[in-house]
Amino acid sequence: MSWGHERGGWGNAHRFDTSLRRQQAEWKEEKEMNKQLTESRAIFVYEGARLAAIAANAPIVPVSWEEREEPFKKQFLDVIDRQCGDQRSQSPEELHGSWMQAYFAMGWVYGTEYDREKKIHPDLVPYADLGQLERDKDEVFVALCEIARQWIYEVENELAN
Repeated sequence: MSWGHERGGWGNAHRFDTSLRRQQAEWKEEKEMNKQLTESRAIFVYEGARLAAIAANAPIVPVSWEEREEPFKKQFLDVIDRQCGDQRSQSPEELHGSWMQAYFAMGWVYGTEYDREKKIHPDLVPYADLGQLERDKDEVFVALCEIARQWIYEVENELAN
């Protein structure tokens, strides 16, 4: 048995290796593009919700995205990735429950007065116990996620052709 070039032996292995490396580079590039897309969507949703809180004279207005701590950003990016994918939820109640779990995991606790430094938040209660303004805020969040999902996407550079 011969493994020489005439049967394609080592030449095929080299072509396969080159093809595999090219595919891995494409996957890496796609993953980076998806990460950038998720971050763009997250900033849009976060800042949109922040502006809605300002417009509604909400008692708690989040700081800007740039001022948020990394653990918050990480969990928020995960939420946006899920909300812009096939596993999204249209239920503000379900999203509020997920938000509570994420905040508890980051060390937040319930308290009547909001305190970012001490990680105390008055909205760490069941959805049914929220006031109308907070339930509306959750509805706005769902709507902003849907806008981000449908209208913030990667566009191929048409000028490159």
